[in-house]
Amino acid sequence: MQLKVLEIQGFKSFPDRTRLTFGPGITAVVGPNGSGKSNISDAVRWVLGEQSSRTLRGAKMEDVIFGGTQTRRSQGYAFVSLTIDNRDRALPMEEDEVTVSRKLYRSGESEYRIGSAQVRLRDVYELFLDTGLGRDGYSVIGQGKIAEIVSAKDSDRREIFEEAAGIAKFRFRRTEAERRLAAARENLDRLRDILGELERRVEPLRQESEKAKEFLVLAGEKKTLEISLWMDNLRKARALIRAEEDKILVEQSRRKELDGEIAGVEAEIAALYQKMQEASVQAEEARSQVKSREEAAAARTAEIAVCENNREHNQQAQREIAAQLEESGQAGAESEQAIAALESLMQEKSAALDALRQEGEALGRELAASQEEGTAIQREIDRQRALRDAVYLDVSKAGAEKDASASLLEEARARIEEGARQDFASLLAEVEAQLAQAKEDLTALEEEASGLENTGKGYRLRLERKAAKREELLAQRQKWEDQLREKSQRARLLEDLENSMEGFAQSVKYIVKQGKKGLLQGIVGPVSQLIAAKGEHALAIETALGGAMQNIVAEDEEAAKAAIRQLSRDRAGRATFLPLTSVKGNRLDVRSLSRQAGFVGLAADLVTYDPRFEGVVAWLLGRVVVAEDLDAAVAIAKGARYQFRVVSLDGQVVNAGGSLTGGSTAKSAGALSRRTEIETLTQEVSALTAKIGELEKKLLAAQGEIGRDQAELTALESRKKTLSEDAIRLESRLQRLTQRRQELREARDFAQGETQRLSARAKELEGQNQAAHRLLEELTARLSEVEIQLETALLRKEKHQGLLGELQDRLSQNSLSALAAEKDVERLSGRRDQLRQQRENQANRGQELIARAEALVGENAAIGKKIEDLQAQRAQSQRQAEELRGKILELMAQRETWEGETTQLRGREKELSAKREDSARSLARLEERRLNLQGSYDGVIQRLWDEYEMTRTEAEALAQPVKDLPAAQRRLQELKGKIKALGNVNLGALEEYEEVSGRYEALKGQVEDVTQSEEELSRQIGGLTREMREIFAESFQKIARQFSKIFAELFGGGRASLSLTGEDVLECGIEIAVQPPGKVIKNLSALSGGEQAFVAIAIYFAILTVNPAPFCLLDEIEAALDDVNVDKFARYLRRLCGKTQFIAITHRRGTMEEADVLYGVTMQEEGVSKLLELKVSELESKLGMK
Repeated sequence: MQLKVLEIQGFKSFPDRTRLTFGPGITAVVGPNGSGKSNISDAVRWVLGEQSSRTLRGAKMEDVIFGGTQTRRSQGYAFVSLTIDNRDRALPMEEDEVTVSRKLYRSGESEYRIGSAQVRLRDVYELFLDTGLGRDGYSVIGQGKIAEIVSAKDSDRREIFEEAAGIAKFRFRRTEAERRLAAARENLDRLRDILGELERRVEPLRQESEKAKEFLVLAGEKKTLEISLWMDNLRKARALIRAEEDKILVEQSRRKELDGEIAGVEAEIAALYQKMQEASVQAEEARSQVKSREEAAAARTAEIAVCENNREHNQQAQREIAAQLEESGQAGAESEQAIAALESLMQEKSAALDALRQEGEALGRELAASQEEGTAIQREIDRQRALRDAVYLDVSKAGAEKDASASLLEEARARIEEGARQDFASLLAEVEAQLAQAKEDLTALEEEASGLENTGKGYRLRLERKAAKREELLAQRQKWEDQLREKSQRARLLEDLENSMEGFAQSVKYIVKQGKKGLLQGIVGPVSQLIAAKGEHALAIETALGGAMQNIVAEDEEAAKAAIRQLSRDRAGRATFLPLTSVKGNRLDVRSLSRQAGFVGLAADLVTYDPRFEGVVAWLLGRVVVAEDLDAAVAIAKGARYQFRVVSLDGQVVNAGGSLTGGSTAKSAGALSRRTEIETLTQEVSALTAKIGELEKKLLAAQGEIGRDQAELTALESRKKTLSEDAIRLESRLQRLTQRRQELREARDFAQGETQRLSARAKELEGQNQAAHRLLEELTARLSEVEIQLETALLRKEKHQGLLGELQDRLSQNSLSALAAEKDVERLSGRRDQLRQQRENQANRGQELIARAEALVGENAAIGKKIEDLQAQRAQSQRQAEELRGKILELMAQRETWEGETTQLRGREKELSAKREDSARSLARLEERRLNLQGSYDGVIQRLWDEYEMTRTEAEALAQPVKDLPAAQRRLQELKGKIKALGNVNLGALEEYEEVSGRYEALKGQVEDVTQSEEELSRQIGGLTREMREIFAESFQKIARQFSKIFAELFGGGRASLSLTGEDVLECGIEIAVQPPGKVIKNLSALSGGEQAFVAIAIYFAILTVNPAPFCLLDEIEAALDDVNVDKFARYLRRLCGKTQFIAITHRRGTMEEADVLYGVTMQEEGVSKLLELKVSELESKLGMK
């Protein structure tokens, strides 16, 4: 068995269909890092059934599908197939070539195939058991897995040894046998439980079956007799109803005649009433006109009084005007005298004002001259101060120059001394050493920061993926929580409606409430609360039940009678009761109907209920068939000659007898639908709660992973920040040290010539200092002279300011006196002008009064004329009012006559109405008797339907003549007594007994079979365990011997061994002990990485020697070896390739040189791997090599 072909398409970096053909020997796959060569080993692992995305170097399984590049679109699936040469029939199949393939779609769907047949992953796993292939085999070994052989715990190394020993197949079989044994024991326990339950049910069912047979015989006779009695009652009731209907017709004719006479009288009364109404309207209009005329006369009288009052008022006004004219003449003379006195006083005040103004002008001129003199004195003072400041500034400047020259001289001398003391050579050497150390520290920081940045990128990518996954989980949780909240609210609403019995009649609520309180005994509950139906059947069942859903089930007749008495006593309404002891129904035989199109089932079979309610359910639903739709319902009813009701799933009804009832129905309006919806919602809420709980666990796990990664990333970022701050400090230190070095060099160069220059400068500064000292003495003497002159000028200014103040006081006093005189003149002038204005106003007022007196004379003449006109109008209104009062008296007399005639007609109407009421009462009594008879008749018809679902026509066909009525009634009571004596009858017990007894016998046989199977499985597991121990122990010893031999050969000496760490060879760990030449090793961890890899390779070669795998794919397992050991590894591969075909993914030269075929993997297009095949023998031939 060898690997012939590997085909890849859409897997990782191989988007195009890629085919690798393998021959015997060694095939090497080479290529640069990142070219995708390891994806070939991942493809082989994947097609052999690998389920771990981490093993395949991905975050999730979808990552194996080609994700696309900038120039290529992503693939929709990944496909890998492996073709194996099976001519030696190493695989349990008859084909010479066996192809195993795996395909994964981006939607998450996957498929496995062996050949062209689609299989399960388990089938692929079983195919390669004990061949070394498969997901847990040792045919595909990577660098990580080869290292695990050494680094893993003793107990974790068993997997590869078990596969090599060939016991994986036995372990798989034992696991399967143990699983079947556990299932058999569980099944046996379940069967024994069921068998025990059936044993308890068989005998009671047999007794109930015999009782049911007797009940059916009695019920059949009772039905025939009861229907015959009812039909006899119907015939008698119909004859009485016809007699009452004849009487009703006679009375209705008499009442019609009385109605005609009453209508004539009412018409005459209406005509007289109309005339009286018209007379009343005319009289009312006349009264209104009388009132209007009287009001007009009164208005004229009032206007006359107003006019006379106005005339008297005008005459009084004329007398007042004459008096005002006389007073105005006297006031004018007084005003002329006052004006003359004011003008004389004004002349005196004006003369005094002129004298004050002349004095003020003289003082002003004298003050101006004095101010000019003060200005000249101030200018002299300012000049002396400026001169003093200038001299003082020269003194300060000379002193500063003297001090500066002295300071510079001192500084120059000090710098000369300091330059002589400095050692620039040692300072520069110290700075150079510090610079070198800082550069070395900075390089180390940058390298560490680069490593942290790469690690951080990995953490951030993982965080982004995990955060995206968490967001998906949160969105899903929100969606489910919204659904849960909506369904919970709906369920609570429906529960509230159910608890409050919404939709039930008040009488039903009352009885149920009394029963729950314990005030009524034997009340079970409404029918709708005792049965349940699936959602699709609920509407049909509600329609079939109709008002019967509110019927109340009682334990017996006494409980029902007690409830009825309670309703009557409390006036709580009416209700129908179904005693369990008396309500017994039967079921239709629907076996012939079940073959008809659209048949759903018998309504009684579509509900679930407690068996004790069988009689009630059979009575209500035992003769109702449910069909898919109205067409099917009509067809079924027609085929049965309309002998029973048929209800469609959407609530349409075909009644017995052929009538149809249907139309629209409010969705979920019934109590049964409500209870069904509550149960459905409860299940959905539980399911959603469980799903949310699972999701919460996933969220917690995801949050924990994110938290851990975030903590790691935070630590990295903190370290990066610390490194960045350290780097900034080092860079700053480098700048400072560099600058310091430059400063020292410049200082050294400058200091060499600065000493000479400073010596010359010191001599120059000493001469400048002496000259500055002499200038300072001259300027100090000049400053003293200027200060004496300034003091003299200040004394002159003080004397002049005293004279100037005296002149200013005299001028201010003059100005105040002149201002007071001006105010007196202005006041007198204003008073004179005011008196002149009063004189003019008095003259104008006199003219106005004369004009007003003349107007009043004309106005009084007009008022007299108006009074005469108003008196004439008042007389006319009084005459018209008297005429209208006479007309009113005539109208009232006519109305009294018509009222007398109306009274006579009312008496006639009352007499006729009394006769009509007598007729109505007679008609009502007749109608009541007819309705009572009809009610009795309809009650019998309803009982026919309620009890037996039969129409009157059907009942007539079944009824027999009643010859002896008392004897028939006695027989009916006798039958009812016998049926009651039977108690509760379970009609379903007939079929149930047959079913349960047959099932009981069948289960007894099954228990015996399962017991035998349990014993056989236990024996099989024991045999497999013994065989596994023997095979593993033998194979392990062979592998241990080969390991010791191969280790010494590969290492050039030394010792190595494998040993078991426990007594149970199937469960113990495996210990590895090695001692390379010249070394003493107590722990494998003391070996170098290359030595550990070589030890693992030696174990791997030992396994292949004992149990060669058909082919092996090695993924850079020699990467950790040096060149010498790589050559040893490659030569040993060549020794083993006689029995095993090797495919080596490598980049080591020694391995490539031993290969027969080379495949080169390149990535010419970014993200897309390509293959190049090269046969080494052909290359050697072309190159003339061996």
